[in-house]
Amino acid sequence: MRLVGARRVFSVEEVSARLAAMFEDLRSFWVEAEVQDLRPSRSQVRFTLRGEHALDASMNGVVFDRLAHKPSDGALVQAYGRIEFWRQRGQISMRVERLELAGEGLLRAQVEELRGRLAAEGLLDPARKRRPPLMARRIGLVTSADGAARQDVLTNVWARMPEADVVVVSVPVQGDEAPRLIARALRHLDAVTEVDAIVVARGGGSLEDLMAFNSEAVCRAVASSSTPVVSAVGHERDVTLCDLVADLRVSTPTAAAAAVVPSREAIETHLADSGQAIVRGLLRARAGAEEAVRGRSVALGRALRGRGELARDRAERLAPRLAPALRRAGAAAAARADRAEAMLAVLSPRRTVARGYAIVRESGSDRVIADAAAVEAGRGLSIELRDGRLAARATGEPG
Repeated sequence: MRLVGARRVFSVEEVSARLAAMFEDLRSFWVEAEVQDLRPSRSQVRFTLRGEHALDASMNGVVFDRLAHKPSDGALVQAYGRIEFWRQRGQISMRVERLELAGEGLLRAQVEELRGRLAAEGLLDPARKRRPPLMARRIGLVTSADGAARQDVLTNVWARMPEADVVVVSVPVQGDEAPRLIARALRHLDAVTEVDAIVVARGGGSLEDLMAFNSEAVCRAVASSSTPVVSAVGHERDVTLCDLVADLRVSTPTAAAAAVVPSREAIETHLADSGQAIVRGLLRARAGAEEAVRGRSVALGRALRGRGELARDRAERLAPRLAPALRRAGAAAAARADRAEAMLAVLSPRRTVARGYAIVRESGSDRVIADAAAVEAGRGLSIELRDGRLAARATGEPG
C-alpha cells in the first residue's frame, strides 16, 4: 500500500493477498446445492454448485470414482470442503473432499442399489411369482390403521363376498419403525395356516413417504413368504421394490380386493373354462389311447408274424430229425399196445366162460350178480355162456 495524497492506494496483488488470507482462515464446511456441468477428467472432476448463486468446485478424480453414489447433472448434493482463492485470476472455488447425494437423489440411488442386489439373487424373476388362489379361505391385510387404503380393501372385498374372512394387521406405513413392523406383520400372517393370500396396501405419496416399501427388510419378508403376496402400494405411477418382489402388483387397494376375491362372473368363467379343459383332456386321452392301441396292434401283428416265421423255419430245420423220432415213438407205442392187448386177453372173463363157466347178469342193467342172496324172486336174469346168452328168471329163495 502507498499513500497518494490523502488516499491509501493498494495494488491488485495486495488485495488478492488480503483476500487469500481471509479464505485461508475459513475451516471446511458443508454446502447443499445442485450439481451442474460435471466435467470429469483423470486427475480432477470439475463442476458447479448452484443454488440462487453459483460456485465453481472441483474434486480429486480418484476420490470421485470411489463415491458410493455418483451424482449426475441436476442432482441435489451435500458437499464438504473448503474455499480456495486463486490470486492470479481473483477466482473463488470450493475444493470438495466429500460429496453425497441428498434428497430424492440419495433415496433413488439407495433404491437402485438394493434393486440390483435383489435382481442378482433372482427375487425379481417373474418365474418365481405365484397367482393368489381363486377362493382364499382367509385373507391377510397389512396396512395402516387409519389410512384410506384399509377401508378401500375391506369395502371392496366384502362387496364381492360378504362372508369373506379378513385378518387385518395394522402397522405404520412410513417412518423409521415402519420397515421392521411391516416385515414382522408379513411373517406373522405367513405363519397362519388358514391365510391363503396376503395384501400389503397403502395410498400414494412422495418417494420419501414410500421408502418403507423400498426397504430391504420388507422386500425380503415378501420374497420369503410361502403365502402369495399382493402389493397395492401407492398409485399407478408409484412402483416400489415391494411391488417388484411381490407375487402380484396392482395399482390401487381396490384392485387388490379384486385380485384376492373373485366376482361371480369370474367364478362362472373359471368353471366353464375348467369344464372345457376337462373335456379337451378326455378327448386327447381317448385319441392317445386309440392311437396307442392301433400302434400296439400293428406291433403285435408284426411280432406274431415274426414268431410264426421263426416257428416255421424251426420246424423245417427239425423235420429231418423229427420223422425218425416219430417212427420210433410209434413203434414203441404199438409194442406197448400189443403187450396190453395180450394181458387183457389173458385176464378176460370170456376165457373163463370158454372153459364151461357162466356169467349171470341182471336183465336191463347188465350188472354182474356175484351173490345169490342179492337176487329177488321174479328178477329177470341174463346168463352168458360160451356160445351165447340165455334169458332166465329167479323163481325162489336160493338153495
